[in-house]
Amino acid sequence: ARLDLKEMVLDDLEPILPAMWWELRTGWSTNAVELERGRYIVGWHAVLDEDLSYRNGLAVLDEEGRILKVSDYVLCPSGLEEEFGDRAMVIFGDGLFLHEDELVWVGGVSDYAIGVFRADLSRVMAELKPV
Repeated sequence: ARLDLKEMVLDDLEPILPAMWWELRTGWSTNAVELERGRYIVGWHAVLDEDLSYRNGLAVLDEEGRILKVSDYVLCPSGLEEEFGDRAMVIFGDGLFLHEDELVWVGGVSDYAIGVFRADLSRVMAELKPV
């Protein structure tokens, strides 16, 4: 969408990351990190209908907010740590940043801990598929 800040009018609102049939909902999870001029990487999440777990993926957007590439889930609950807290089966990305050649994703783990997830940016980019 495009927002006119002077008039506070939102134009052309349309979903760009709809939920799949097995997901209850999707949403953006993290800030956007500029990869290069006009291209940004951002984390997204989906809540699965089957078990209410949160799964997380990544997307590359252009400066207009169009999705250029998207991954499947790259962060998923997988063990006792993700089942222990108040909101079991949840990994929720809160922030992304680049450190040298790594993408670092900071997020909540079942509302009882903070996780720091790191991966080589080249490996992350290999997981993203054109839309």
